[in-house]
Amino acid sequence: MSTLRALHHEYPGSWFSHATAAALYGLDLPSWLDGSSPIHLSRAESSTTTHRLPGLRSHAVVVEDGEVTEHLGLPVSRPARVYFDLMRDLPLKELVALGDQLVRHPRPALEGRDDPWETPSSLAELVGAHRKTKGIVKGRAALELIRIGADSRPESFLRLALLDSGLPEPELQVRPRPGSPWSGDLGYSELKIVIQYDGSGHFSAAEQAKDQRRDRAFEQDGWRIIHANAEDLRDGFRRIVARVAHALTLPPEPLSEYSHLREL
Repeated sequence: MSTLRALHHEYPGSWFSHATAAALYGLDLPSWLDGSSPIHLSRAESSTTTHRLPGLRSHAVVVEDGEVTEHLGLPVSRPARVYFDLMRDLPLKELVALGDQLVRHPRPALEGRDDPWETPSSLAELVGAHRKTKGIVKGRAALELIRIGADSRPESFLRLALLDSGLPEPELQVRPRPGSPWSGDLGYSELKIVIQYDGSGHFSAAEQAKDQRRDRAFEQDGWRIIHANAEDLRDGFRRIVARVAHALTLPPEPLSEYSHLREL
């Protein structure tokens, strides 16, 4: 942060953008798009400022009012502008995953904020304000695929893999029954199929115990549970797609003998 603050003082009127801005917001990008190097610094196209220090990637851009904000005490591209700036470089599925991160509802106790970074309509509005730019067709296509409810890039990729295979679009954050405190990542409520991506955060003893209670809640209401993991992610979720396709043809699971009991 000290380097960024020094650059801010060196180049007043400029702001941090692209992958650097994404890193400041805590957004998850592919490893090849590291937000720490080079540092992306933007300036208005009409500005006479030049960025010439080593380790800087300079951008002269057309920017509209409201597309630059302050975050962590630094001038930074607004989240929707980060999406716009990265349209050219990110593949479609990565752009969708970025959009999913921007519109998801945060967990205030863990993330220190109550509202999503953007809404689907605010993303579309900013993209629509710039009609002629590289990546605009891809950016618009990604907007059509962005959904609220994905809590990680792998969850976004899993949903897209199901869609790419021709399967029905799953719901996000499905619950075993209305009012239940438990939810699964993706699923098909009418058919009682839930799909859970178990990332690295699920490996602790406490998280595993929590996951078991969640699975029990679904099982007691007759849901079929499909688990995905990092190995499936590396394989493009082919095994999961096959399992979901098969499950969609099966009758619902019978209710557990304990289904009348409420979770404690």
